[in-house]
Amino acid sequence: MLSYSTILTAILPVFLVIGAGFLFQKRGWLGEELETGVMKLGLNLLLPCFILHNIPGNPALEEVSSTGWAMGIGFVLILVGFGAAWTLSRLAGMKRGQGLRTFTLTAGIQNYGFLPIPIVLKLFPEEEGPLSLILVHGLGVELAVWTVGLWILTGHSGWRSLLNGPFLATIFALILNYTGAYQFIPEIVNSFTGMLGACAIPMAIFMIGGTMGRFYDREIFRQADTFRAVVVSCAVRFGLLAAIFIAAAVFLPVSIDLKRVLVVQAAMPAAIYPIVLARLYGGHPPTAIQVALATAAVSIFTAPAVISLGLKWIGAGVSV
Repeated sequence: MLSYSTILTAILPVFLVIGAGFLFQKRGWLGEELETGVMKLGLNLLLPCFILHNIPGNPALEEVSSTGWAMGIGFVLILVGFGAAWTLSRLAGMKRGQGLRTFTLTAGIQNYGFLPIPIVLKLFPEEEGPLSLILVHGLGVELAVWTVGLWILTGHSGWRSLLNGPFLATIFALILNYTGAYQFIPEIVNSFTGMLGACAIPMAIFMIGGTMGRFYDREIFRQADTFRAVVVSCAVRFGLLAAIFIAAAVFLPVSIDLKRVLVVQAAMPAAIYPIVLARLYGGHPPTAIQVALATAAVSIFTAPAVISLGLKWIGAGVSV
């Protein structure tokens, strides 16, 4: 039976790795060229290997409907997240030209991959399903981000950006899974993807901390609208959207593994990547930084409570 302390123990090492990346960046040990190279290595090799090693043959994806539910929920809940973030930010008085669109994008997207993966591996070490479902769930999230999300920020979609290493690797892995072709993959190839894939998540989490360190600036948190952005983003992520995600886990007719994934997703802070999108596509980067960093800090304290409550409600037997 999982306890509150077990959940906290599973979460804290993840944030310690993030903190290490943050400190390395602040000490100047992660130069821009090194950071860019490591991120390319992760996205183009390590993470695709991780995906190819963990999706094909996974029992949680035996039925095509399992994939459909995971992807569909990922897509729909991100759209709900955008709607919730826009609604609460408007009620709080945010306006276009003052970070409204960037806030909607950033607060509406949880960190749906790198943070929840090590948490579910720690919480459910004997279960293969949650990991594979997180990866497939990410397809739906990516689709929502690069179509509706980018449209919110810029007025046009960026669906061509979907054609990246992890997205294509997931599609290929699903083809291998449902055709049965994975059974003919030589063991040496499985060992290759397993060795490289094992590096993907720790390195990605470390680089999340590095990205936070690169964009962090005390002056950003001294701006007049900082308090509003922080409070509203936490209300969106750990209040309204946490409740919606857990309600989806409780009431939707999906597997217990996908219910567990939704509960963990409910506790996640805002994603980091919208900071980059805001810089690249003419958004308001200070708002994205405020939301991403503030929700990450607050989630250290709120995530164990959200996860323990959610697992209890779906009947996972958590004692607090």
